[in-house]
Amino acid sequence: MDVEPVTVVHAYGVVRTDAVLDLPPTGIGGAGIAVLDAPPVSAVFSILPDRWFGADSWRHHAEDPEWLAAVATEHQRVLGALIRDTDVLPLRLPAMYRDELHLREYLRVEGPLLHAVLESLRDHLEWSVHLYFVGLPEEHTRARPTTGADYLRRKSRALADRQEAQANRERLVQNAYATLADLSRQSVVNRPQDSAVSGRNEPMLLNSAHLVSRRHERLFFTAVEEAAAKLAPNGITVEVTGPWPPYNFVELGAETLAGQQ
Repeated sequence: MDVEPVTVVHAYGVVRTDAVLDLPPTGIGGAGIAVLDAPPVSAVFSILPDRWFGADSWRHHAEDPEWLAAVATEHQRVLGALIRDTDVLPLRLPAMYRDELHLREYLRVEGPLLHAVLESLRDHLEWSVHLYFVGLPEEHTRARPTTGADYLRRKSRALADRQEAQANRERLVQNAYATLADLSRQSVVNRPQDSAVSGRNEPMLLNSAHLVSRRHERLFFTAVEEAAAKLAPNGITVEVTGPWPPYNFVELGAETLAGQQ
């Protein structure tokens, strides 16, 4: 007698029930993707084998960055496809439900709130802005000091120059963020990412997220280009990533679902 494998429902995000969606063919682990309607909202989900993606697996891989990154990448890939066409409330990992009935109950209970949040974020996407200090061109080698007093004077002056340059960089970074924040619906400054996360060796001076209207994206990116031109002579480079679902402006997912497991 064949025994059906135990499964778990993984939800990627919540959309309006009347949204027009172009679903990607597969999700996490190559699983198919479907939509569960519970008007006025719907959830995009996959059915995954509990053995590989259930609660025990998440606990087992809690300290396995390679496994976590692979799942997160697939989760984001699905969300990235969805936001091309509609607004999405992203669910944070691990967004697991026992079955479709469990997911439907969550949507039924939280539906009015989820729909209100979707309406408040209508036609807005998140963009990340990272500023890095890549350094200034090396100065020409000066003549060696001829006396001890000359050496100390140069050392003191070099320290003062570094402090002044750092203060100037901080002002420039603050001004750049303020300019971009003015063109955003909402903005937030997060802690600088570690090089293992950013993939860069240069120190990160700013890690900000901006909620930007789709209609204002060109204006936002013009401001980014202007800020980059001002920052470059001071050894600061700008990196923009996105668009993303509004991760930094919506708190839904693992924390919400924990009590329902």
